[in-house]
Amino acid sequence: MSGSDNNIPGDKGAVFPRFWLLVLACLLGVLLGYGPALDGPLFFDDEPNLLNNSAAQIDGHHFDDWRLAIMSNDSGLLHRPLAMFTFVLNYLAAGEFTGFSLKLTNLLIHLANGLLVYWVALGLLRTPALRAMPVPDAVHRSLAVGAAALWLLHPLHVSTVLYAVQRMALLSSFFCLGGLLLFLRSRLRWAERGGGAGEVLATLLWLLILSGLGALSKENGALLPWLVVVVEVTLFQGVWQRRHRPWLERLALFFLLAPALALALLTWWVPDALPGNYSGREFTLHERLLTQGRVLWLYLQWLAVPNILQMGFFHDDIAISTSLFSPLTTVFAVIAWALLLLVCLVWRRRFPVLAFALLFYLVGHSMESTVLPLEMVFEHRNYLSSVGLAIALSITLYYLARRLSQNTPLLQYARLLGLATLLLAGLLLLRAQAWGTSDTLAKFNVMNHPESARANFYYGLSLMEQFARVKAKGDDLEREQLLAVATREHFLKMHALDGRDFAGIIMLYQFDTIHFPRLAAENDWLGRLEALASTRRLQSSDRTALGALVDFVRSTPDPAVKGRVLALVERLSDRYPWDAQLVGHVYVLQLELGRPRQDVLARLERALATNSRSLLAPAHLVGYHAREDTLATYEALQVWWRRDGLRRELPVIKELLAP
Repeated sequence: MSGSDNNIPGDKGAVFPRFWLLVLACLLGVLLGYGPALDGPLFFDDEPNLLNNSAAQIDGHHFDDWRLAIMSNDSGLLHRPLAMFTFVLNYLAAGEFTGFSLKLTNLLIHLANGLLVYWVALGLLRTPALRAMPVPDAVHRSLAVGAAALWLLHPLHVSTVLYAVQRMALLSSFFCLGGLLLFLRSRLRWAERGGGAGEVLATLLWLLILSGLGALSKENGALLPWLVVVVEVTLFQGVWQRRHRPWLERLALFFLLAPALALALLTWWVPDALPGNYSGREFTLHERLLTQGRVLWLYLQWLAVPNILQMGFFHDDIAISTSLFSPLTTVFAVIAWALLLLVCLVWRRRFPVLAFALLFYLVGHSMESTVLPLEMVFEHRNYLSSVGLAIALSITLYYLARRLSQNTPLLQYARLLGLATLLLAGLLLLRAQAWGTSDTLAKFNVMNHPESARANFYYGLSLMEQFARVKAKGDDLEREQLLAVATREHFLKMHALDGRDFAGIIMLYQFDTIHFPRLAAENDWLGRLEALASTRRLQSSDRTALGALVDFVRSTPDPAVKGRVLALVERLSDRYPWDAQLVGHVYVLQLELGRPRQDVLARLERALATNSRSLLAPAHLVGYHAREDTLATYEALQVWWRRDGLRRELPVIKELLAP
């Protein structure tokens, strides 16, 4: 930091702490906050994407293994190969997927993103709209490091950094922030001196490349061009060669509004044209849009007032808005967003910081918090979206410092920033400690969200694992009984909170059958599943639970139970004829019951015909015809090969074709 930065003119001798001390203090706070949890558990989506993903567990000696590994993720349209590449590097470095290696890498990326936030904030403070504000150039570096510190230490980002698979969000944000920095470096120069067509085109091409790299990490990277437009509209406002160019401002406004208007029209006129559909959700598109109006305000509340008692991994206890007036807060949330958007657009010159922060926040949420049939709430969706708010808060603290002291505003800013960062660091440490073990994570999730069905379910699983460990030792019968009762109580609580979820019912059926046979006889859990089979919209978790149920009943000697579960799965297969996984369950249970194999052939062929993308359906057909009908086997292999455009199943197919 230069001498002029340390002694600000007009500050009457007040000396602001040296720049490197601020950076070191911020770095120390982040390391101390996250350090205790770096050896924490891998859970939830970490298991299918990493722990149970054999394709990503390679020795690195063969090129095709790398290709298969980086394309082995089924999330999103692009399979997120860049993020998977980094996971494979972690595997090779550690010899296995460990929480420490994965989360340490996440933390390093988080710190790199914090450095980019600093540089982006520094560039934004030099834009025409902010240079017109009473913020001396000499304090820009201080405000930028303040913004980075506030963002890095915020406890809401714990579930991004310590949830291993959210490396995808971390990397996507890295490329978006890098793209914003690239744009700012060029655009600041154009605002002063202008730029030639070649220079502008080169910058646009680099932005597209960085946006593509971000999208290959997670699809949110595709939002980079829209975020650039937000900066142009709110902070550059059409300034080119020190002159306001109305045509440039109007063009930027068009590009700002065009995606939102196009999406609104598409949603209104052709809702089925949107990617995905809502057949796998217990809510509709209309309900999701209304609910997100409330959720976006809730995110803002958590960012502004970081109450860690409201934070958690699961937020399914948030009520779904079924109409504008149910719950009543929905209509107020929607109206408030409409008014705030109007203020941001109409008075963006008067309130540039507010306009930038809120538009950046909304555009950052536009992919995951609007029309796509994703789950309602996840904290990691705020990771990139909160950058603008952190910058705005740093500027606001400086204005507050000026009001507190006209003579030494920078010193007052340092004090306010110190208090804010100390508070955030303390909250970060407290929250990160909960992620230290799977037991503490499950416990704190259910403590913070006792009305969350999923939090109760996962705490039940945690207690069941503890019960199994105590039972295996066999030396503490009282604790064993207490854990058994507590496990069942949380599965029962989940069922009470969400009686339509298969997972809770199936766990109660299995647990009661083994440990509480009298309760199993009193509660017809299979009957409850049968009653739901005609109306429940199957979720991904339901399919996982059904797989566990099929594996469980295969071990029972009672053919009547197997017959009931087979009838249940057959009914679901009739509702979802394209679902080859359900057909596979039917096939397995029919063989268990000694029924003719031919009974399932029609279902397999129907799944193949009704789902043109399914790789599982032709794979099942290959297994069905193998060793009995060579021609049918090769025909199924051809279908499998044609559908596998990424050649992810190439090793399996090659092995089947080997002489």
